Amino acid sequence: MGGWSRLDSAQTLGFPLADEPLAVDLADTIITSTSPATDLLSDETRCRLWWDLQHDRVPDGAPAPPLAPTVELRHAVRTILDGHLAGTSPDIAALDLVNGIAASVTCTRQLVHTKTGWATTTTYHPIGDQRHQLALAAAADSLIDLLSSPSQTRLRCCQNPTCSMLFVAADARRKFCTQNICANRMRAARHYRRHHHS
Repeated sequence: MGGWSRLDSAQTLGFPLADEPLAVDLADTIITSTSPATDLLSDETRCRLWWDLQHDRVPDGAPAPPLAPTVELRHAVRTILDGHLAGTSPDIAALDLVNGIAASVTCTRQLVHTKTGWATTTTYHPIGDQRHQLALAAAADSLIDLLSSPSQTRLRCCQNPTCSMLFVAADARRKFCTQNICANRMRAARHYRRHHHS
């Protein structure tokens, strides 16, 4: 079963992008290049499907959060990431929401020694009966980790003008969110223009 990938599964379910940091994948569940924007988390079922794709990136036993708090966090994350890319001051309400969610669960970091050397493990502890806060906090932590690390300089918006997906470029030459969708569309469009230009 070595062929499965989160990206394949996500695209099969209609989510074009996966395998970016959790917060970026969440931000990419709304397509802002369409008018009106296309919401890929259109109902509770789609929301649960998306969280199910992330099961290995959220604390064990964390249930999928309901749609409303997921969309609220997504809006804050997208606002912060778009502002970061535009070089504008962060939206204070969005920042407060992300920090509030991150603070809504307690977590314990511990040092562990593995075969490959030192590492840390983080254990999340839910407060009260809001166990879905664990998954939301993991997404908020993902944003905090991204923007406080050198990776923040590699955040990009897809260069396909009809796409609004964000991604973190491991390779400085990467211009498109996905090879199999946007990069191919742009190559096809260039090919068409070259061969059908009068």
